[in-house]
Amino acid sequence: MASSDILSQTLSSITSIKLDEIANQRAAFESAKADLLTVVNFEQDQRKKVQKLLEGIEGLEAMGSVKDSPIFCLKNIKQFIEQAHSDPSVSTKLQKDWQAQLEKALDIQSLKFEYASLYGRLVKESISVSEDNGSSVEGSFEPVGRKEMHEQRVKWEEYVFKACETDEIAIHQYLDKLFNANKAVQSAFDNLWASTIQFEEQMATADHFDPTSLKWVIEGLLRSDLVTDEKRKVLKDFLNNAVVLGEVADVLNMRMSSLDKWQWDPNGTPVEQRRQLNGRYRFYHDEDLLQAMLLRYIGVRWSVHFKAQLTRFQSSEGVWKSSSQPVPSADRKRRDYFLGRNEPGAHATFDEGVEGIRGRHFDGEIFLEHLAEETDEKRGGYDDDSVDESDTRKSSQQITQTLLHTLATEIIMKTRLGDEMTVVRTDFEWFGPSLPHSTMFAVLRYFRVSDRWLDFFRRVLEAPMKFVTDGSDAPVMIRKRGTPISGPLSDFLGETVLFCLDFAFNQLTDGARMYRLHDDIWFWGAEKTCVKGWKVMTQFSQLSGLSFNNSKTGSVKITRQPGTKPTTSSALPKGDVRWGFLVLDGASGRFIIDQANVDNHIEELRRQLDACKSVFDWIQAWNVYGARFFTNNFGKPANCFGLAHVDMMLETFSHIQSKLFASTGGSVTSTLKKMISERFGVDDIPEGYLYFPMSMGGLDLKSPFVNLYLIRDTIMKKPDSAMDQFFADEEASYRVAKSNFEKGRVPGRPSTLYSLKSDLDSESFMTFEEFTRYREQASRDLHTAYSKLLEEPVEDEVTVTSDVANLLGGHGGMPRGIQKNSWGHMDSYHRWIIQLYAQEMIHKFGGLNVVDKGLLPTGMVSMFRESRFKWQG
Repeated sequence: MASSDILSQTLSSITSIKLDEIANQRAAFESAKADLLTVVNFEQDQRKKVQKLLEGIEGLEAMGSVKDSPIFCLKNIKQFIEQAHSDPSVSTKLQKDWQAQLEKALDIQSLKFEYASLYGRLVKESISVSEDNGSSVEGSFEPVGRKEMHEQRVKWEEYVFKACETDEIAIHQYLDKLFNANKAVQSAFDNLWASTIQFEEQMATADHFDPTSLKWVIEGLLRSDLVTDEKRKVLKDFLNNAVVLGEVADVLNMRMSSLDKWQWDPNGTPVEQRRQLNGRYRFYHDEDLLQAMLLRYIGVRWSVHFKAQLTRFQSSEGVWKSSSQPVPSADRKRRDYFLGRNEPGAHATFDEGVEGIRGRHFDGEIFLEHLAEETDEKRGGYDDDSVDESDTRKSSQQITQTLLHTLATEIIMKTRLGDEMTVVRTDFEWFGPSLPHSTMFAVLRYFRVSDRWLDFFRRVLEAPMKFVTDGSDAPVMIRKRGTPISGPLSDFLGETVLFCLDFAFNQLTDGARMYRLHDDIWFWGAEKTCVKGWKVMTQFSQLSGLSFNNSKTGSVKITRQPGTKPTTSSALPKGDVRWGFLVLDGASGRFIIDQANVDNHIEELRRQLDACKSVFDWIQAWNVYGARFFTNNFGKPANCFGLAHVDMMLETFSHIQSKLFASTGGSVTSTLKKMISERFGVDDIPEGYLYFPMSMGGLDLKSPFVNLYLIRDTIMKKPDSAMDQFFADEEASYRVAKSNFEKGRVPGRPSTLYSLKSDLDSESFMTFEEFTRYREQASRDLHTAYSKLLEEPVEDEVTVTSDVANLLGGHGGMPRGIQKNSWGHMDSYHRWIIQLYAQEMIHKFGGLNVVDKGLLPTGMVSMFRESRFKWQG
């Protein structure tokens, strides 16, 4: 039996034991409670009623948590009732109040047992669904699949199993023109060639696999979505077993030493078709684990090599054309003479302006972002919108959000400065499956990759495959085009081809920036520059055997004149500029949520929720789709989007819930409470129980509203106000600089410029037109405005009240030592949730913990949530 099966069965067994223990404790408590209340009811003396309750509660093991509770202070009541024995001023009314408090404490403990039992039944439901479906999170699937599933498979097979032969001679001639443009480029490219030859020599002699390299290989596989849940469990076992790691390293080193003989299993690699939330299906290879580890290692090593060497090439002097015109030396000297170099707001060095921000952003995040920078880096996959605290680098999704902020900021700045602004967006249709092998090998051969490695890459790409859904007799077919889905080897092969497009775009547009995240491409600027850039794109696509995705290709001219319908040049692609649920509106210059697209996804979310057979599955589907997916695809709030964008998101989330849950109360909470009530007979469920984290006994339902309200009061209300401030600051800076010059107090003027004194001393101070001529290169005021627009709003923390603070201090319903449940260790979202629902939860449960944590079978639930969620397909 596999270790992963043993783990699952062990957790299931532990769960059953915990549930039985809960049932036994509950039965014993209810019996003892009933006996105690009977005794108290027969007692006539009020003081003795309280005394008997106190003694009974102290004797009940289940009531231990009440003894330290700030809500029910047993010690005080015990002391006060002793006083009542002698002191007639301790009234009967007070004593009845104490009796009511103590009886409520007993009722709360009954409620805690009821909710512990409910939690157990929820777990049992999930286990039952898991056993029925063969997966802990898999819903009920149509046996034949959807129409679009079959359509996309036909399209995928048309690409993958049919070779596309491109012209290697033409590709090399195209590259010759690029990489022999001048001596600087030639020299830098010679260094690139030499580095590849040297890298191959190192790969031939290196010791490849040891515990260190295996650790980053395995962790990389675990962070990806390329391996099945069962194989994920096996990989985790590998990490925790030094003996196994040693054996695995030996086998993989043997395979590396005989790489020339490496082959796929001729019986074929299983291929599984999975639906993504955006509606696309992706095709996953279920490789043998050792093969997956070997190919990941090789892919990462080549990826890191080319990222370093292509970055070195790009940064070589005289190679990459600048996106801004250089400031003439004479103008630089004039500015230094009149302005100096240290005046705040008036003048910046030429790498401190907006152009400096652009350069650092492009080099640091955009350029070849799909290639690995370090062998042991950890980041989310291409379509992964989740966040892992252990990640060492931003994911592509996070970088895309920054790119959207950059574009929105550029639109505001450029249009306010009176510049023309056209935006083009595109990506390649089915880029991974459609990329011709002949194109990849033509580029790699041009980069001096040896025939030995080309032959290995060809064997890797030409994998025998068969669909698992076609049964054991499915035909085995050989890949003839494209790359496997998003592994580092596929990334390296694709990025080396697209780097050639990056360089061609830079050279042939005289330095315009193309923002490319894998095959997702954006560029903007003057319309004539965009026309030139689009021409480069179309020529390259024809040469390389690629085609554009029409549904994601479009252009828009920004006018920011409400009521206008700006039109772009006929030489640019038609269609909207879109990302996620956003459409760029030319008349306003804003990203607007496409409500029709949202409505389509509401119906898809309804379908996914209806397919869930357990409450935990339902919550997981809502959290991933209804909260996270919509939130990420509405665009992350930033000052450049302004308050209007946040309010648009809030209105849309309200619309989603009212439409999705119209028949069940109009909200996710009313629907979930109704579901639990109908299935398990528990009524009057507080909202806090649904939203509280699992560590406090809640169900961890996610609210898409809270994070938006955390920043709603701190986000810039109107983004244009940043530019309003800039214009005011710029005029003030001009007046200060002019005054300093006229008074002979130019700060930081270089002594070398005194040779210009005879030429310029007779001149009046520079005009305002000259002062503002190089704003994007030199203005600190514009740098400040631009930076402010790019900023994401800080969260406005909710204030903790005294009752919540006391309960989170390790008393009364909060287990001592559970640090993550203390206020200081919570994130802003959970602070808001707990403070929002605290009064209701304290009233109902006598504290903030729904159930004592040790009673809950949380291990099983955690395992469910770590599993790969399979969407109804």
